[in-house]
Amino acid sequence: MVNRIKEKRDHTPEVPDLKGRACADGRPQKARYTKEETASPTMSNDAFMIQMMIHAIEGRDVAFADVAGAYLHAHMHAHMTEFVAMRITGAEVDILCKLKPEWEEFVTVENGKRVLYVRLNKALYGCVQSALLWYKLFTSTLEGMGFEVNPYNMCVANTVINGKQCTICWYVDDNTISHMDSNVVSDTIKQIEVKFGKMTVSRGEEHDFLGMKIILSTCWK
Repeated sequence: MVNRIKEKRDHTPEVPDLKGRACADGRPQKARYTKEETASPTMSNDAFMIQMMIHAIEGRDVAFADVAGAYLHAHMHAHMTEFVAMRITGAEVDILCKLKPEWEEFVTVENGKRVLYVRLNKALYGCVQSALLWYKLFTSTLEGMGFEVNPYNMCVANTVINGKQCTICWYVDDNTISHMDSNVVSDTIKQIEVKFGKMTVSRGEEHDFLGMKIILSTCWK
């Protein structure tokens, strides 16, 4: 297991805002799978920029939304014929056993270190198949809401609501949702939140998205 801590992009020098993530070390898995079995589609820069131009020209209402803990919503065994075991060592074993005392009986000692073997039920960050499992789950959710994935960019989906196109673009867990009617955008966000929980949502003209400062304008309309 790998633990990373870093400062968030929106932190201030006076009050540092830290972000921590624990993930599996998926390097031992790479030899077991082909690229086709683990590669997940991602939104291209061209698709994103073109979509931003469409928003500006049509004057759509746009929301940017982030699904919290996206991978952990996907089941590790979905679309798989085998299970994934993870070896945990060091301080993490003590932390887990403090949270789950009943796990202490499963701890072994190897080369003088406490070791705990677990079977993953969720698509943990760092595992080679997690991104694809999340993509399949999110895509099937959108299709269940009536969206159709664009065959030329697999991270863009559209549907027609009240006679106007509603578009969702996503890069892993970061989404843009647009429609001419702001109420439709709000309703779409609520539908996604029913499945994946409360999202971090940005509305208005200025947004931070994937390290970019986005300022929306309708001046071309």
